[in-house]
Amino acid sequence: MPYHNPNSRSRRNVLRIVGVLVVLAVIAGVANFLHATTSEAAGNVKPQIETMQGIRQTAQDSITFAQGLDDPDRFAAHIETVQQCMDDYDRLADAKQIKYLLSDNLQERIIGLLYRNQQRTIIDSMRVAAHNLDGQTKELLSAVDAAMADDFSQHAAQWLLQVDDPTQANELIDRYGKQREYSSMREMLTGLESLHKLRSDVKQQVSSAVNNLHSEEASAAAIAVPERNGDLDPAGWYTLATNVVSTMGVQIEQTMEFNCGGQSGENPNGFVAAYYCQMPDRSQRDIMHILTTHPDWTQTARSPWLVDMVKHELSHRSIMISCGTTQPKIASDRTEAVTNSYSVLFFGADRDRITNQQQGVAEYAMDAHSDQLATAIHDGNCG
Repeated sequence: MPYHNPNSRSRRNVLRIVGVLVVLAVIAGVANFLHATTSEAAGNVKPQIETMQGIRQTAQDSITFAQGLDDPDRFAAHIETVQQCMDDYDRLADAKQIKYLLSDNLQERIIGLLYRNQQRTIIDSMRVAAHNLDGQTKELLSAVDAAMADDFSQHAAQWLLQVDDPTQANELIDRYGKQREYSSMREMLTGLESLHKLRSDVKQQVSSAVNNLHSEEASAAAIAVPERNGDLDPAGWYTLATNVVSTMGVQIEQTMEFNCGGQSGENPNGFVAAYYCQMPDRSQRDIMHILTTHPDWTQTARSPWLVDMVKHELSHRSIMISCGTTQPKIASDRTEAVTNSYSVLFFGADRDRITNQQQGVAEYAMDAHSDQLATAIHDGNCG
């Protein structure tokens, strides 16, 4: 009769269980090994790729910045080159081998192990592409920096005189006056964006100053001026003239000697009765001068001609605020005639009285052309 071992079935079951556990342990060990291996591979390369992605993002932001400037066409060649370098980098970064390496899915990372050599080659190529992209981004931003600096050198002195509040204009001048060094393209981009915003704020202040100016001119023109000398005494005429200039935020300074920008004398050309002095430091921006040593000062001080004379000097100031200079290109060699026309058209000065007072002085003689030029300046065309 066959021998029956009651423990044999249990032993087989135990062996099966042990076998399964061994297999699972092996599988788990392999899985852990693969997970550790793929995680280590991804961990080693991720910081490098993040750095390269930062270079790529800076390049994209630099293109966007340059395209948003006043004249983006001047940077078109640089933008195109940066875009090409960025496309070269993107083609490498989008390769399936790199996506497998960086995937959050373990199965895909395991598949990526089959491409280890290719991944190394692609990453090396990505480094070269990122380096080229960084270099071309620098070329683009350097071109933008040069263009902004050129614009600054041409216009900053004018902006300082044009704005009503010089705080930001002075800040802009101070920042451009310092040597700027950047440790990275991102830092350079941030610095240029900040400068551009400040410059835009200053230019907006210039626009606001011109708009405010025209409103003030209308208020000054609305002040009634008597026609006859005897309508007011000298104190009354001077008070009226002071009221007109104060409407513009200007004050009158009486002087016995002409002195403007190093040019001085008791009465240059024997004609100057009043003058407005454009100085680069704003010290004379809101001041007009009356020369009390002029031979006709006593008579002028007792007549409406005093007010017309004041309005002529205010017109010099208005033209300076509108154009950044009292002698805009559009006026050519007719600065004084255009200034007279401006005073008549926008300050309400008396055309006939001016003509009579300045007979024989050709450079001050108004005509239809000087009126047209004055109107063009008032409308924002400085030539």
